[in-house]
Amino acid sequence: MCRTGSRRRALLAAVAVLVATLLPGVTAAAPKDAAGIPPIVVIGATAKSSTEIIRQALAAGHAVTGVARRPGDVTIRNPRLKVLKGDVYDQASLEAAMTGREVVISMVGPRVDPTDTAETPPTFDLFTTGTANIMAAMKKKGNRRLLVASSLGVEDEFPTVKPAPGDFRLGWLWKSRYLYRNMKDMEGLVRASGLEYVIFRPPFLVEEPARRDYRLSVDTDSPKGTMLTYADFGAFVLEQVSGNQYLGSSVGMYTDRPLKFGENADFEKLAKEAKEKFDRANATQP
Repeated sequence: MCRTGSRRRALLAAVAVLVATLLPGVTAAAPKDAAGIPPIVVIGATAKSSTEIIRQALAAGHAVTGVARRPGDVTIRNPRLKVLKGDVYDQASLEAAMTGREVVISMVGPRVDPTDTAETPPTFDLFTTGTANIMAAMKKKGNRRLLVASSLGVEDEFPTVKPAPGDFRLGWLWKSRYLYRNMKDMEGLVRASGLEYVIFRPPFLVEEPARRDYRLSVDTDSPKGTMLTYADFGAFVLEQVSGNQYLGSSVGMYTDRPLKFGENADFEKLAKEAKEKFDRANATQP
Protein backbone atom coordinates (compact mmCIF):
# COMPACT_ATOMS: atom_id res chain seq x y z
CA MET A 1 0.00 0.00 0.00
CA CYS A 2 2.81 2.40 0.84
CA ARG A 3 4.51 1.75 -2.51
CA THR A 4 1.19 2.18 -4.37
CA GLY A 5 0.50 5.41 -2.52
CA SER A 6 3.94 6.76 -3.37
CA ARG A 7 3.45 5.93 -7.02
CA ARG A 8 0.02 7.61 -7.00
CA ARG A 9 1.46 10.78 -5.40
CA ALA A 10 4.28 10.84 -7.94
CA LEU A 11 1.79 10.44 -10.78
CA LEU A 12 -0.41 13.25 -9.46
CA ALA A 13 2.62 15.51 -9.10
CA ALA A 14 3.67 14.79 -12.68
CA VAL A 15 0.15 15.55 -13.94
CA ALA A 16 0.12 18.81 -12.00
CA VAL A 17 3.39 19.88 -13.58
CA LEU A 18 2.09 18.95 -17.03
CA VAL A 19 -1.12 20.94 -16.53
CA ALA A 20 0.79 23.99 -15.28
CA THR A 21 3.05 23.79 -18.30
CA LEU A 22 0.47 23.31 -21.02
CA LEU A 23 -2.77 25.02 -20.08
CA PRO A 24 -3.24 28.74 -20.80
CA GLY A 25 -4.06 30.80 -17.75
CA VAL A 26 -2.20 28.46 -15.41
CA THR A 27 1.01 29.99 -14.15
CA ALA A 28 4.19 27.97 -13.75
CA ALA A 29 7.34 29.44 -12.27
CA ALA A 30 9.97 30.39 -14.84
CA PRO A 31 12.92 27.94 -14.86
CA LYS A 32 15.93 29.25 -12.96
CA ASP A 33 19.66 28.64 -13.11
CA ALA A 34 21.80 27.40 -10.24
CA ALA A 35 21.67 30.87 -8.65
CA GLY A 36 17.87 30.95 -8.84
CA ILE A 37 17.79 33.53 -11.67
CA PRO A 38 15.86 32.79 -14.90
CA PRO A 39 17.91 32.92 -18.13
CA ILE A 40 16.51 35.15 -20.86
CA VAL A 41 16.58 35.42 -24.64
CA VAL A 42 16.34 38.94 -26.10
CA ILE A 43 15.20 38.97 -29.73
CA GLY A 44 15.98 42.17 -31.59
CA ALA A 45 19.09 42.68 -29.49
CA THR A 46 20.32 45.78 -31.33
CA ALA A 47 17.28 47.89 -30.41
CA LYS A 48 17.85 50.68 -27.89
CA SER A 49 15.32 49.08 -25.55
CA SER A 50 17.16 45.76 -25.84
CA THR A 51 20.49 47.38 -25.00
CA GLU A 52 19.00 48.69 -21.77
CA ILE A 53 17.30 45.40 -20.95
CA ILE A 54 20.50 43.42 -21.56
CA ARG A 55 22.57 45.85 -19.47
CA GLN A 56 20.19 45.64 -16.52
CA ALA A 57 19.71 41.88 -16.88
CA LEU A 58 23.45 41.24 -16.71
CA ALA A 59 23.76 43.51 -13.67
CA ALA A 60 21.01 41.47 -11.99
CA GLY A 61 22.80 38.17 -12.69
CA HIS A 62 20.77 36.80 -15.61
CA ALA A 63 22.39 34.70 -18.29
CA VAL A 64 21.40 36.42 -21.55
CA THR A 65 21.23 35.26 -25.15
CA GLY A 66 20.85 38.10 -27.63
CA VAL A 67 19.51 37.45 -31.12
CA ALA A 68 20.19 39.94 -33.91
CA ARG A 69 20.46 40.03 -37.68
CA ARG A 70 23.74 41.91 -37.17
CA PRO A 71 25.33 40.44 -34.03
CA GLY A 72 28.37 42.69 -34.40
CA ASP A 73 26.18 45.72 -33.65
CA VAL A 74 25.67 44.47 -30.07
CA THR A 75 28.45 46.30 -28.25
CA ILE A 76 27.97 44.95 -24.72
CA ARG A 77 30.57 42.40 -23.65
CA ASN A 78 30.02 40.08 -20.70
CA PRO A 79 30.81 36.41 -19.94
CA ARG A 80 27.09 35.80 -19.32
CA LEU A 81 26.04 37.33 -22.65
CA LYS A 82 25.91 35.19 -25.79
CA VAL A 83 24.98 36.91 -29.05
CA LEU A 84 23.71 34.85 -31.98
CA LYS A 85 22.78 35.72 -35.54
CA GLY A 86 19.08 35.26 -36.11
CA ASP A 87 16.10 36.61 -37.98
CA VAL A 88 12.44 36.50 -37.02
CA TYR A 89 11.63 35.38 -40.57
CA ASP A 90 13.83 32.30 -39.98
CA GLN A 91 12.25 30.11 -37.29
CA ALA A 92 15.21 27.73 -37.19
CA SER A 93 17.54 30.57 -36.19
CA LEU A 94 15.21 31.40 -33.30
CA GLU A 95 15.05 27.79 -32.16
CA ALA A 96 18.86 27.73 -32.09
CA ALA A 97 18.83 30.47 -29.45
CA MET A 98 16.46 28.61 -27.10
CA THR A 99 16.86 25.61 -24.83
CA GLY A 100 13.33 25.60 -23.40
CA ARG A 101 14.37 27.20 -20.12
CA GLU A 102 14.53 30.89 -21.02
CA VAL A 103 12.03 33.69 -20.71
CA VAL A 104 11.80 35.15 -24.21
CA ILE A 105 11.77 38.94 -24.64
CA SER A 106 10.87 40.32 -28.08
CA MET A 107 11.86 43.90 -28.86
CA VAL A 108 11.48 43.38 -32.59
CA GLY A 109 10.84 46.45 -34.71
CA PRO A 110 11.66 47.82 -38.15
CA ARG A 111 14.44 50.27 -38.92
CA VAL A 112 12.58 53.40 -39.99
CA ASP A 113 13.86 56.41 -41.90
CA PRO A 114 11.89 59.30 -40.32
CA THR A 115 12.88 61.62 -43.17
CA ASP A 116 11.22 59.35 -45.74
CA THR A 117 7.64 60.31 -46.57
CA ALA A 118 6.88 56.91 -48.08
CA GLU A 119 4.06 55.03 -46.40
CA THR A 120 4.41 51.60 -44.81
CA PRO A 121 2.97 49.19 -47.41
CA PRO A 122 -0.23 47.21 -46.72
CA THR A 123 1.84 44.01 -47.01
CA PHE A 124 3.93 44.89 -43.93
CA ASP A 125 4.03 41.76 -41.74
CA LEU A 126 7.10 42.01 -39.50
CA PHE A 127 5.17 41.85 -36.24
CA THR A 128 2.65 39.16 -37.14
CA THR A 129 4.98 36.86 -39.07
CA GLY A 130 7.98 37.50 -36.85
CA THR A 131 6.11 36.96 -33.59
CA ALA A 132 4.34 33.88 -34.98
CA ASN A 133 7.78 32.41 -35.72
CA ILE A 134 9.02 33.33 -32.24
CA MET A 135 6.04 31.60 -30.64
CA ALA A 136 6.38 28.54 -32.87
CA ALA A 137 10.04 28.26 -31.89
CA MET A 138 9.14 28.62 -28.21
CA LYS A 139 6.53 25.88 -28.39
CA LYS A 140 8.90 23.56 -30.22
CA LYS A 141 11.67 24.07 -27.65
CA GLY A 142 9.37 24.24 -24.59
CA ASN A 143 9.76 27.91 -23.62
CA ARG A 144 6.64 29.19 -21.88
CA ARG A 145 6.90 32.92 -21.14
CA LEU A 146 6.93 35.68 -23.79
CA LEU A 147 7.41 39.36 -23.01
CA VAL A 148 6.71 41.36 -26.15
CA ALA A 149 6.89 45.03 -27.08
CA SER A 150 3.97 46.68 -28.80
CA SER A 151 3.20 50.42 -28.67
CA LEU A 152 0.61 52.94 -27.54
CA GLY A 153 0.24 53.60 -31.26
CA VAL A 154 -2.08 50.59 -31.58
CA GLU A 155 -4.65 52.50 -29.53
CA ASP A 156 -4.80 55.52 -31.86
CA GLU A 157 -7.56 56.37 -34.27
CA PHE A 158 -5.85 56.41 -37.64
CA PRO A 159 -6.64 59.16 -40.19
CA THR A 160 -8.94 57.95 -42.96
CA VAL A 161 -7.55 60.51 -45.42
CA LYS A 162 -4.04 61.84 -45.80
CA PRO A 163 -3.64 64.81 -43.40
CA ALA A 164 -2.39 68.19 -44.53
CA PRO A 165 1.35 68.86 -44.08
CA GLY A 166 2.44 70.34 -40.78
CA ASP A 167 0.88 68.01 -38.22
CA PHE A 168 3.73 65.63 -37.40
CA ARG A 169 1.63 63.27 -35.24
CA LEU A 170 -1.18 62.80 -37.77
CA GLY A 171 1.35 62.58 -40.59
CA TRP A 172 3.24 59.85 -38.74
CA LEU A 173 0.05 57.91 -38.00
CA TRP A 174 -0.98 58.10 -41.64
CA LYS A 175 2.44 57.01 -42.88
CA SER A 176 2.65 54.18 -40.33
CA ARG A 177 -0.97 53.06 -40.21
CA TYR A 178 -0.25 49.62 -41.66
CA LEU A 179 2.68 49.18 -39.28
CA TYR A 180 0.47 49.80 -36.25
CA ARG A 181 -2.35 47.68 -37.62
CA ASN A 182 0.10 44.82 -38.05
CA MET A 183 1.32 45.40 -34.50
CA LYS A 184 -2.28 45.27 -33.24
CA ASP A 185 -2.86 42.02 -35.14
CA MET A 186 0.32 40.68 -33.51
CA GLU A 187 -1.18 41.36 -30.08
CA GLY A 188 -4.15 39.18 -31.04
CA LEU A 189 -1.84 36.33 -32.02
CA VAL A 190 -0.06 36.54 -28.68
CA ARG A 191 -3.32 36.50 -26.73
CA ALA A 192 -4.47 33.39 -28.59
CA SER A 193 -1.14 31.56 -28.24
CA GLY A 194 -1.70 29.72 -24.96
CA LEU A 195 1.68 31.00 -23.73
CA GLU A 196 2.32 33.01 -20.62
CA TYR A 197 2.70 36.56 -21.90
CA VAL A 198 2.85 40.25 -21.12
CA ILE A 199 2.36 42.80 -23.92
CA PHE A 200 4.04 46.16 -23.33
CA ARG A 201 2.74 49.41 -24.82
CA PRO A 202 5.34 52.08 -24.04
CA PRO A 203 5.07 55.75 -25.06
CA PHE A 204 7.90 57.74 -26.66
CA LEU A 205 11.18 56.50 -25.13
CA VAL A 206 14.10 58.79 -24.27
CA GLU A 207 17.67 58.16 -23.18
CA GLU A 208 17.76 59.62 -19.67
CA PRO A 209 18.50 58.25 -16.19
CA ALA A 210 15.74 56.24 -14.56
CA ARG A 211 13.00 58.34 -12.96
CA ARG A 212 10.48 55.71 -11.78
CA ASP A 213 7.72 58.13 -12.70
CA TYR A 214 5.61 55.89 -14.92
CA ARG A 215 2.02 54.82 -14.50
CA LEU A 216 0.28 51.77 -15.92
CA SER A 217 -2.91 51.16 -17.87
CA VAL A 218 -3.71 47.46 -17.74
CA ASP A 219 -5.91 46.16 -20.57
CA THR A 220 -7.16 49.65 -21.34
CA ASP A 221 -6.07 52.70 -23.30
CA SER A 222 -3.48 55.14 -21.95
CA PRO A 223 -2.97 58.92 -22.11
CA LYS A 224 -0.93 59.84 -25.17
CA GLY A 225 1.86 62.31 -25.84
CA THR A 226 4.10 61.51 -22.87
CA MET A 227 7.69 60.31 -22.56
CA LEU A 228 9.37 57.48 -20.63
CA THR A 229 13.02 56.63 -20.11
CA TYR A 230 14.52 53.51 -21.66
CA ALA A 231 15.92 52.76 -18.20
CA ASP A 232 12.46 52.65 -16.62
CA PHE A 233 11.00 50.65 -19.49
CA GLY A 234 13.83 48.12 -19.29
CA ALA A 235 13.42 47.75 -15.53
CA PHE A 236 9.68 47.13 -15.82
CA VAL A 237 10.17 44.53 -18.55
CA LEU A 238 12.73 42.68 -16.41
CA GLU A 239 10.36 42.68 -13.43
CA GLN A 240 7.99 40.56 -15.53
CA VAL A 241 10.61 37.85 -16.10
CA SER A 242 9.65 36.36 -12.73
CA GLY A 243 6.59 38.41 -11.79
CA ASN A 244 3.07 37.11 -12.33
CA GLN A 245 0.93 40.20 -11.65
CA TYR A 246 0.50 41.22 -15.29
CA LEU A 247 0.54 37.84 -17.01
CA GLY A 248 -2.09 37.66 -19.73
CA SER A 249 -2.38 41.44 -20.00
CA SER A 250 -1.43 44.33 -22.24
CA VAL A 251 0.21 47.00 -20.11
CA GLY A 252 0.27 50.59 -21.30
CA MET A 253 2.91 52.87 -19.78
CA TYR A 254 2.78 56.65 -19.51
CA THR A 255 4.04 59.51 -17.35
CA ASP A 256 3.04 63.03 -16.40
CA ARG A 257 5.83 64.45 -18.57
CA PRO A 258 4.43 65.71 -21.88
CA LEU A 259 6.50 65.08 -24.99
CA LYS A 260 7.45 68.40 -26.60
CA PHE A 261 9.78 68.24 -29.57
CA GLY A 262 12.21 71.15 -29.54
CA GLU A 263 11.91 71.49 -25.76
CA ASN A 264 12.42 68.19 -23.94
CA ALA A 265 13.07 66.04 -27.02
CA ASP A 266 15.41 66.82 -29.90
CA PHE A 267 13.59 65.50 -32.95
CA GLU A 268 16.34 66.48 -35.38
CA LYS A 269 18.96 64.56 -33.37
CA LEU A 270 16.70 61.53 -33.02
CA ALA A 271 15.79 61.61 -36.70
CA LYS A 272 19.47 61.80 -37.66
CA GLU A 273 20.33 58.81 -35.45
CA ALA A 274 17.41 56.80 -36.84
CA LYS A 275 18.40 57.68 -40.41
CA GLU A 276 22.00 56.56 -39.78
CA LYS A 277 20.81 53.23 -38.34
CA PHE A 278 18.41 52.77 -41.24
CA ASP A 279 21.15 53.40 -43.81
CA ARG A 280 23.63 51.15 -42.01
CA ALA A 281 21.10 48.34 -41.72
CA ASN A 282 20.22 48.48 -45.40
CA ALA A 283 23.88 48.70 -46.41
CA THR A 284 24.78 45.53 -44.48
CA GLN A 285 21.78 43.38 -45.30
CA PRO A 286 22.72 40.13 -47.07
